[in-house]
Amino acid sequence: MKDKKSILKFVVLLIIIGGAFFAFRYTSLSQYTQKDRLLDLLTQLREHWWGPMGFILIYGIGCVLALPGSLLTLCGGAIFGVAWGTIYNILASNLGATLAFLMARYFGRDFISRFMKGRVEAFDEKVANHGFRFIFTLRLIPLIPFNGLNLGSGLSKIKYRDYLLGSVLGMLPGTFIYTYFADALLKGATGSGKTAYINLIIASALLILISLVPTLYKKFKKQKRIESKE
Repeated sequence: MKDKKSILKFVVLLIIIGGAFFAFRYTSLSQYTQKDRLLDLLTQLREHWWGPMGFILIYGIGCVLALPGSLLTLCGGAIFGVAWGTIYNILASNLGATLAFLMARYFGRDFISRFMKGRVEAFDEKVANHGFRFIFTLRLIPLIPFNGLNLGSGLSKIKYRDYLLGSVLGMLPGTFIYTYFADALLKGATGSGKTAYINLIIASALLILISLVPTLYKKFKKQKRIESKE
């Protein structure tokens, strides 16, 4: 009975993911995966007092439906500016990360755990034991798919506490840079002067730099291990 329940729940998870993919690829909803159309929609929220809350909810639900997190973050920066955009993006991205994690944990973990044996099970256990460090490190790498990590973490044995803390701290630098980049890009496009282009160059450089942080951290740890053995 338990096996049937886990299979049914996993099928529901696949239907949710597959349905979202189909809807945003082959229906009229596909227009909202385009930057300009999504930006136009979200910009309308700025005119209302409840706009920030609406943005956060759309972002959070969008993550569950596998909308690109980076696209939503850029929109937040373009709409609300650097300061408030960063705050709203942090709240929204972690809401989305949490919803996606809990969805995958509830609907898919029991089914997936049945197939974890040998090295796979040992790896899952190791990741769970170092959950915070694992999530924190991966969140620092812009190339790691945001939605993929959300769902994958939910299917793993990682504790939610470690996942949430690692996500909040790990996404903070990248979120600020993406928000800063979007704000600078918008100001540069609207002809706000030389300062906007300088900010755009700075934001681009920071974006490249943050992608190198995990590599530099590994090299630093390796060097420390070598020195401790000498």
